[in-house]
Amino acid sequence: MVKLITYNIEYCEGIAGKWYQYLKFWKIFFPPKHLDQKIVAALRKIKPDILALIEVDTGSLRARREDEVRFLEEKLKLNDFIEKIKYPLQGWLRLFHHLPILNKQANAVISKFKLQDVKYHVFHEGTKRMVIEASVFCPRKVTLLVAHLALGRRARTRQLQELTHIVNRIKNPVILMGDFNTFHGLQEIQDLLRKTHLKDVVSLHAKSIPFTEPAWHPTRRLDYILTSPQIKVKKYSVLKLHFSDHLPLMVDFGFRK
Repeated sequence: MVKLITYNIEYCEGIAGKWYQYLKFWKIFFPPKHLDQKIVAALRKIKPDILALIEVDTGSLRARREDEVRFLEEKLKLNDFIEKIKYPLQGWLRLFHHLPILNKQANAVISKFKLQDVKYHVFHEGTKRMVIEASVFCPRKVTLLVAHLALGRRARTRQLQELTHIVNRIKNPVILMGDFNTFHGLQEIQDLLRKTHLKDVVSLHAKSIPFTEPAWHPTRRLDYILTSPQIKVKKYSVLKLHFSDHLPLMVDFGFRK
């Protein structure tokens, strides 16, 4: 079985999601010390084979490291990683690539398996537009898609339509995951599930609706791992790690015969 985790780590700002914590705006520039080391310690106990990271700092002044992705890869003793700044290089959002801190805000994949056939898709709407695509052999080929969708419902609906086209162009099994920001519930992704045949294996969890946000008292399900029918998910879990305003998701998966 392959152990896969997707986790919005909120740039290691250490906010568990209580409303007043967001008033501590200085955490954007001065996050808690050693929080990334605490994340490493917790993940080491779980031993993921694949780790998808949402909202990771790749080396701004607040990170205190050259690259948090590389740090996590080395400390977790994984073998490969890819990272990509969330904002496109076209249009007015290209300005984000020249602003301190914003120019280092990324999503990433860290893997025990070599990452191949890497592509980056850019949504046409929203602020967070980057979708990471990469394939691994574990031992069969599976394509990973990592997305962080828009806060606004209209832009998010358009992004989900584009995700549907991306998934349907991939011939081998797919795992689509990330922070979808579905503030209006599961109904937002029903069209994607129907048109792609991806499966939501949430029923494998002990709770019928595993909320992931805010971490201190989850009341919303914003994070997802969706899988192709050829993938057999043995276990689906919401991990009780309170280092961010999101809780991470984990699946143990193999392949159907």
